Amino acid sequence: MDTIFMNPFFTDIILPFLLIFVVIFAILRKSQVLGDNKFADTIVAAVIAFIFVGVPTAVGFTMKLLPVITVLVVILLCYYLIFGFLGIHKNSGIMIGLGILFGIAFIGTILWATGVWQKISVNEGLIGSIIMLVVLGGAIALVVAIGGNRSGQP
Repeated sequence: MDTIFMNPFFTDIILPFLLIFVVIFAILRKSQVLGDNKFADTIVAAVIAFIFVGVPTAVGFTMKLLPVITVLVVILLCYYLIFGFLGIHKNSGIMIGLGILFGIAFIGTILWATGVWQKISVNEGLIGSIIMLVVLGGAIALVVAIGGNRSGQP
């Protein structure tokens, strides 16, 4: 049984239009590029959203990318909640490390959604070397961070 939410008109036109319209409208209202004119912000956001919906490649890219970004945002929110409960502050090394990790995941997601990832040829040895380098770099950073807290001890 098909519902209106499964209809391609809804998923390929209405939802992308609303997403782009709301994001562009919010950016225009916050930055006040067009002044404090809400009508001008609405018209510009609607025109950009209509143009976006008219380009099937952009809609396809957005529809492919959104579920992954949503999962990343939910995971990041869970980490923030856990760190908030534990009292870990924004300037701690864990938060910086998580920011770097999510940045790398975001870049990888964009490469996957655009199709560039399939064009990159990597072998298993290269992937293992990169993982080992990242782990080694993280261990060195951890040792330096912990060692930096001591004052005057050899």
